[in-house]
Amino acid sequence: MTIFKRFLGLISLVLLANAAYAETSTNPMPTVNDSWRFSATISAWAPESLTTNTIRDRSVSSTSSIDQNINAAGPMAMFTLEAHKGNWGLMGDLVYWQSLASGGASKYVRAADGTFYGGYNAAVTQTMFTGAATYTALNNSSIYLDALLGARYISSTSTLSDATQFDRNGNVIAARAGNPSRVNQTTDPILGFKGRARIMDSSWFVPFYADAGKGPGSNNGTWQASLGVGDAFSWGEVALVYRAMGFHLKDTSGSSNWTNAGPQLSATINF
Repeated sequence: MTIFKRFLGLISLVLLANAAYAETSTNPMPTVNDSWRFSATISAWAPESLTTNTIRDRSVSSTSSIDQNINAAGPMAMFTLEAHKGNWGLMGDLVYWQSLASGGASKYVRAADGTFYGGYNAAVTQTMFTGAATYTALNNSSIYLDALLGARYISSTSTLSDATQFDRNGNVIAARAGNPSRVNQTTDPILGFKGRARIMDSSWFVPFYADAGKGPGSNNGTWQASLGVGDAFSWGEVALVYRAMGFHLKDTSGSSNWTNAGPQLSATINF
């Protein structure tokens, strides 16, 4: 939660500074010409997660709220890079995060005249990388639209660390070696579009994005969508959107169906 709040505070300061010193409104619409243009975006996404895991004929669903995901957050990285020349372009988007949890329990055993403790550490790691080629299909003073064709790599790893038991003196009674984990991954082709609509003749705009794809097998698939509002400055832009991403992974032992959705704050530098 601390990282997200610091990022939110930093963006707020940038907005206030630009509002105080800006003399003219910045046009948020990209300039399409034969020169190269690049952009780099860093984001802070705080979604809730809806998960359904199926093994054979059994299925279990769970929901993690935004607060739960923030409090359990471990290492994370959310970046987007784009390059354009004329109507053609390339984009790469990475979402990586790790959710951490731990727990344990104590029990008094009379026969052994001692207290036994069992503990565990668990981690769920998600990696989602989207790469695509883009083509500008519409570009005027009020709407900019890119069609995109690419692929998304998705990996979900669940790991449970050693469970160890200690007596009341701190001596190890039993330990399970190894770190059992389950990895589920796929690469799916995707087709979609992205762009923005200018609000009146101001520096404000509405960014939008949508894609969908289907991978190998009967159940593998993915989709993504976002919609929000942004403000452009001479150096780049800041945007707040509601972003949602879903994917279905299947292997020989079962399947996992994930939906992550929530607010995302982004800062983009154009160069």
